[in-house]
Amino acid sequence: MASGYMLFPKAWFCLPEARRQEAYWQSVRATGEQHMRQVWRDEQIPVPDSWQIMTNGRTTELRSLQLRMPNSRGWPTELGGQWYPTERGPYSTDFLQQLMDDAPDLPIWLDPENSSNAAAADRVPPETFAFMPDWLGLGYWLRGRKGYWDPNMTGNIAQQVIEHTHYIDTHANTAMAKRVVPMSLHRYNWDLPRQANGNQPYFACQGFGADCSKLKVLAFSPSVEKLLASSASWHEFTFLLQGLAALATALGRAVAWPSLPCNTAWVSRGRSVERPPLRLGGMWLPWSSPEGDLMCTPWPYVNDECLSRGRGMLPWEHNHMHSQQHSEADSDSSIIHAEHERHAEEDHVKEGHFALASQVVAINATSEVDTLQPMQDRAILLLDSFVHVVFSEATSLQKQAYNRFWQECTVLDTAAYTAIFDHDGNRVPSIPTAFSTKPMADLGLSHRPARLRRGRLHRHDHSLIKP
Repeated sequence: MASGYMLFPKAWFCLPEARRQEAYWQSVRATGEQHMRQVWRDEQIPVPDSWQIMTNGRTTELRSLQLRMPNSRGWPTELGGQWYPTERGPYSTDFLQQLMDDAPDLPIWLDPENSSNAAAADRVPPETFAFMPDWLGLGYWLRGRKGYWDPNMTGNIAQQVIEHTHYIDTHANTAMAKRVVPMSLHRYNWDLPRQANGNQPYFACQGFGADCSKLKVLAFSPSVEKLLASSASWHEFTFLLQGLAALATALGRAVAWPSLPCNTAWVSRGRSVERPPLRLGGMWLPWSSPEGDLMCTPWPYVNDECLSRGRGMLPWEHNHMHSQQHSEADSDSSIIHAEHERHAEEDHVKEGHFALASQVVAINATSEVDTLQPMQDRAILLLDSFVHVVFSEATSLQKQAYNRFWQECTVLDTAAYTAIFDHDGNRVPSIPTAFSTKPMADLGLSHRPARLRRGRLHRHDHSLIKP
């Protein structure tokens, strides 16, 4: 069984686009593709009953081919001529030497680049190889994100034997993404980063300092996070994130980035989220909560600019930290509530892309943030309301810090996000085509509600927070 790519199709794209269009190289490509069609064989293979949940049927297609001992035979010009340098480089030489050192009693294969070995190579019996089918081994981007790796979506029945996270085609840090996938599947070993990095198990700890135990977080309360399912648009979701991020910045805390139910109207766009294969846009990372709800987390959270240096925490990191701080986070003194001032009552202006604007409280960073200092010893503060933070000149350092955050973390910037993703949540192609969908958000719409009512912060028991 083999996994990977045939060399010719991959090498083809090493040529510049202009060269690939030349008649000679078009002929080489046609010859190579014809050869491949001649050597491989596709057939339907019966599978046991217990496998059929993975194969999605009583048979599975298996592509196989016979491989003989290769030899360049002088590198035939009809296949492009010599590909490799005449002299081996140090890495190739060292690799072969390592193989011979590991198995000194076994002969090394015939050098395929030496045409004098052709006759001996022909005498070696051919071997049959089969390419792994999708259900047996495939990556996250082609299989996992469609729900096949999620036990909650598959009835806890295995949908794949081998899985890997080598390739994730979205606006995220690839190295981080490889750790995030097992987090989202609740298969992450939180003890390993502690053993490797000491007391720094979260992405926010990178660049934060030696002692990440001092990291403090601001999160939406569970009841407020549930309200995000009623948001009307990406515009509104971003606006609500901005309020949370601005208050966290003013308090010197990391943001616990929230998620949305995948059946939120503007996320699913009418696509089914009940069972695999999920067809959500590439901007979304779907995962099942412990309660069994299918949640969607924006992949662009997964970047240094949104997480490192104490800036933010992913849902699974926050849940882990919450479990470590359980008794403290559940106390009323750790919950902040915002209420509108009575004299600020006024008619709400309804706007199609804002459904929760009437619940947003505009607070002044100068007068409100200082009053929270007595609560700053808490590792986790839960915000039980949506807020819009107004920075004044008196808080210019905080305003500058938030502006940097907004500029660098694209999830806070609707315009930047729209340049990356389209209406369906897929990556915008570098060269627009006739099939390109409309942008993810209409930049002609306002980025905040027309009217916001002022208010104050309160403790959870509704007593005004005082210094």
